[in-house]
Amino acid sequence: MYRKFGKRVIGVFLSLCGLIVCCIPMLIIAVLIKLDSKGPVFFKQKRLGKDQKEFMIYKFRTMCNHAYEMGGVATRSNDARITKVGYILRRTSLDELPQMFNIINGTMAIIGPRPILKVEFEDYKNSKRYCRRYDALPGMFCTVDIEYRSSSDRDLQFNMDADYVDQMSFGLDVKTFFSIIAPVVMGKNVYKEEVDKDKK
Repeated sequence: MYRKFGKRVIGVFLSLCGLIVCCIPMLIIAVLIKLDSKGPVFFKQKRLGKDQKEFMIYKFRTMCNHAYEMGGVATRSNDARITKVGYILRRTSLDELPQMFNIINGTMAIIGPRPILKVEFEDYKNSKRYCRRYDALPGMFCTVDIEYRSSSDRDLQFNMDADYVDQMSFGLDVKTFFSIIAPVVMGKNVYKEEVDKDKK
């Protein structure tokens, strides 16, 4: 019942509440983005969603305009394409707030495997285990965010995603949601370089 109906109903309700509560902060963020650099407020990109169908994801723009075309995804904190405001948004995950619109339109959930580019899954598309991650809606946050966030490698991420889909429940979603608060607030493990540095 939770997988089929409850998760979606709760997600839409919380997202609507979130937009009401965050409307002023989101407006302030939008203004700061426009003042900080040229380009649109929102970053839009096609990602792989449930059943490996592409959808348009929405985020606050954190890099200079057309940054992806210039060098792909930012993987280091000192990437010159990241704007001043964008650096803060990435650290705090505030750039993810527009994804509440994705939750409302049914392309995402609050908790679920993080959506990636189609090309990023190309080398793994024949793995039945890894394809399991596409049996659920992608999420704003996932279990890998609890400890690793963006610093995990693909095998670790996809295995944890498959485990999540197998074990998905209301209790797991609640536990995951509250467990990611500390890492997000502390701005931990946004980039792989930071984890590698801590290991030395």
